[in-house]
Amino acid sequence: MKSVLLSILGTAFIFSNASGQSKTIIGIVPFQKPAEQKTGYYSAYNNSDVTTDDGVTAIEDAVTDAFMKTKRFVIVDREKMNQIHSEKELQKGEDFIDGSVIEQSKSLGAQYIVTGNVSKASSKTNQTSAPYAGTITTVKSEVAFNIKVIDISTGAIMASNSFSAKGRGKNAFENALDDVKPQIEQFIKDNFKVTISVVSVDKKDENGQALRLLIAGGSSIGLQKETELKIYEATELTVDGKKMTRKVTVGRARVTRVDDENFSVALITEGNDKVTAEIAKGSKLKCELIATAD
Repeated sequence: MKSVLLSILGTAFIFSNASGQSKTIIGIVPFQKPAEQKTGYYSAYNNSDVTTDDGVTAIEDAVTDAFMKTKRFVIVDREKMNQIHSEKELQKGEDFIDGSVIEQSKSLGAQYIVTGNVSKASSKTNQTSAPYAGTITTVKSEVAFNIKVIDISTGAIMASNSFSAKGRGKNAFENALDDVKPQIEQFIKDNFKVTISVVSVDKKDENGQALRLLIAGGSSIGLQKETELKIYEATELTVDGKKMTRKVTVGRARVTRVDDENFSVALITEGNDKVTAEIAKGSKLKCELIATAD
């Protein structure tokens, strides 16, 4: 068992560092539905509002896909997360998380755990008769769930949110999932900021001020031309025994060229003098996404 854990942990760190930038490692725990709704399978043409196993799995898959789509996360092996869930009966209630799950997830390399509770993943089929048209079949679906992100280092809930959507038609359930995906993607953008290190000054003007920066972020984390960035100096402080990061904004930039999966060049659009002064002092500057090109 130990060798398996070390293998998974090693694989996670290979993926996170191969691109020259740090990717966040998360473990997605099997999503839960109400205890009284533990049986049955989703069908596009059932007449029940029961939240089913297949529906819950489809929602979990949609959340996983949203994290993968950003190209900024390494997902811990799903089978191993399933084993943790089965062995420790992770969620006794909506707000419960066992400390041993935290430790086991940490041993698998996870920095965060994503948990979910599904209240609805259902479809209903209604049939009505109409003159000349005959029998008309209408399918309506609804998904409703919440997710929580738990910081492995502290065991605290870092972020949480509820999501819901409805769908109609032959592919009603899939349509509902398609409608909820942008909500999940926005949740990820709001709570997992991309942090990119400034490597060096790529070009200076005639007065010696920085014009462009080489940054340690490229296509592997989804950077593209016209992406807007905030440039800041990060300082680690200890307040009341707790480590905190203080971010002081010194400028803004826009990606003008993506060199490869690891590096890009950004034009400084605001704060050239401050950025130049901080670099001259040896400050370690970082960038954070403000908005993407799309």
